[in-house]
This record gives sequence, C-alpha cells and structure tokens, in this order.
Amino acid sequence: MAGLEVGVDRLHPGRAPRVVVACGALESPALLLRSGIGGPAVGKHLRLHPCTAVGGQYESETRAWWGAPQAALVDEFANLGEGYGFLLEATQYATGTAAAATPFVSGADHKQAMSELPLGATFIGLIRDHGSGQVTIDEAGQAVPWYSLDDPRDVETSHRALEAQVRLHVAAGARRIAALATGMPEWRVGDDVDRYVERLKRVPLRAGGFRLFAAHQMGTCRMGADPQTSVANPYGELHDTPGVWIGDASAFPSASGTNPMITIMALAHRTGEAILTTAKTEAVTA
Repeated sequence: MAGLEVGVDRLHPGRAPRVVVACGALESPALLLRSGIGGPAVGKHLRLHPCTAVGGQYESETRAWWGAPQAALVDEFANLGEGYGFLLEATQYATGTAAAATPFVSGADHKQAMSELPLGATFIGLIRDHGSGQVTIDEAGQAVPWYSLDDPRDVETSHRALEAQVRLHVAAGARRIAALATGMPEWRVGDDVDRYVERLKRVPLRAGGFRLFAAHQMGTCRMGADPQTSVANPYGELHDTPGVWIGDASAFPSASGTNPMITIMALAHRTGEAILTTAKTEAVTA
C-alpha cells in the first residue's frame, strides 16, 4: 500500500467513504506517513513489551515444545508503581526457535545446549514499558522502527524481572540456569544466587548484551483527545482525516499491562460499532 487519498473533503467518485487502517503498529504509521495524514504524533509512542529470557535445566524432561503455548503466568509484580511492572511467563518453543535464540559461544557449546533441550524450561519477564520508541519511513517509504530500552523505570523493571526469573528457577529445582545474553552467563547448584543476579544486572540491555524479545507492538497511531499527541480520537477516527479509522493495536494510548490479543479484539469491535453509528447518522442526515 503506497498511500491513502481519502477523507470527507477529498472523496472522488468510486472511492470508499470509510477506510480502516489495520496494518499493525509498525506498518499502520508507515502507511499514514506515506499518505501525509495523521498529524504530528504518527509513528511516535511505540511500545513493545520488551522481554528478557532466562532458561533453566532440570533433572527430568520438561519438553517445552509440547502442550499449550502458554499455560501459566505470574502477575505478582504487575504493578510496581503507577500501573507499571512485569509479568513472568512460561514459553513454548520448538527446536528451531531455541537454536536461533541461543547466543552462540562455540559449536560444541551450542550442540550441548541443543542436546539438553528436553530438560529445559524458559521464563520471560514481560514488562509494561514506560518509555517508548518510534516508527519512521525511509527514502523508499518502508517502515523503520526505532527502540532503545533505556528508560530508567524500564531498566529497573527489567532488572527486577531478571531477579524474579532466576529465583523462580531456583525455587522450582533447576540444577543449572543460563540467561539468554552474550556469553550465556550461568548459575549452577551451589553457586551464590545473589551474586549471579547482580552479574546479570550488569549485562547491558541492548545488542551485545541481553537477547531482548518483543511480540506486542502498540501505540504508534494512538487514540486521544489532543491532535498534537494522538493520531485518532477516542473512537479511532483520525483527527485530521474524517473517514479514516485505526483498527489495530497502534490505537492503544499506552502499553497494555498484559498480552494484548483480547484488548485488540475488543477495541476493534468498539471501533467497528463507532463506524456503524457514524454511517447510520450520515445516512439519516444525507
């Protein structure tokens, strides 16, 4: 999609009177930027739920690739202040995913890690990010996301999440723990847990340090009342281009406090109802 040319004052015969933009929080802002609509907030306020991962090796097989993708989570730390915190989640992974995600130390180490995969279990610390990134477009009009985990609150939350992941593994009986970071820093039974936690906190939360993960892009065409800080009104219609609506997670005003699938569906349903109401009103007044 190169761009949009729609809006109440710019409709041509045969053009749709209403358009829903639902390309995801990375591509929706790129579409609006290419179209020159959406206002100054387009692409800003990118949230990702950045995650750290810590694996544990156990005495018996866990076969983490088997069963429900995500059967449990811990929400004890979901609110560490002002609604920001983290969730501890278990992960499901296949061999290929694990092989690609495991930081390379040596061929022998990598083969050993893969041979022990049936004994492993991995926890992630999914944080509700307070800081944000941005989506821009390059000379070809392609989406370019920018994000650094450097917000002080997010760094502190990530460190607390790392500690919680380690202590959960220890409590569950792990015989060895390894963080998904450069060099695969590890703990073994008998090692000092506190010292290991402090070691992990010294690993940078960036390339060359922790392998960070993110699956939930949000907020780049967010809803709000102020056209200077939001792209759409509280029901999802663009402030500057009536007839164009946001129908995906890019409309989130901020990061959700949990995995956002149900929220995305609920928000899309709500926006759909608003579109229907608007269409009915236009039909009556036409």
